[in-house]
Amino acid sequence: MRYIAILSSVFLFLLLFKSPLVAAVESNLSSIPTPVTLVEYGLPYPGILPDHPLYIFKVLRDKILIFFTRDPIRKVNLDLLFADKRLAMSQLLWEKENSDLSISTIIKAEKYLLSVSVGLSSLKKQNNLPPGLSDKAELATKKHEEVITKLISNVSDDAKRQNLNQALGINHQAMQQILLSK
Repeated sequence: MRYIAILSSVFLFLLLFKSPLVAAVESNLSSIPTPVTLVEYGLPYPGILPDHPLYIFKVLRDKILIFFTRDPIRKVNLDLLFADKRLAMSQLLWEKENSDLSISTIIKAEKYLLSVSVGLSSLKKQNNLPPGLSDKAELATKKHEEVITKLISNVSDDAKRQNLNQALGINHQAMQQILLSK
């Protein structure tokens, strides 16, 4: 019981009066940069990657699915799925140190995302926008931006940086259209 009283009085003393040690720790903590908040958005499993010989069949299947899908809501969801899959593919390609293919895959992902934003604005004009779809697209766009920004910070080659900035520009364009469709 006596130990609890002593510990609580020491703790109270430290709270009320800043000792030099506490002030030094607080000043060091304030100089540490705060970490960037990560977007909580899970990317789907990408399947086979663009460097696989059978990837052409996957692309063909995706184009056929988009072509034959007549429901605009289903089409927006497919575009969003394909955008997210391409982003996940680009991350895996980047880890495999295939940066050129990774960057071209990111640009394709952002074009799918732009298609999502066009579909959302069309759904809004028709008053057929389901609740939550534009929020999901906005979250996906933020996740894409986070991944691209992270890759830009790791690139030293100017041509690759320029291509990634192009993808980021497409992302920002999609984000503006998505925000207008809300």
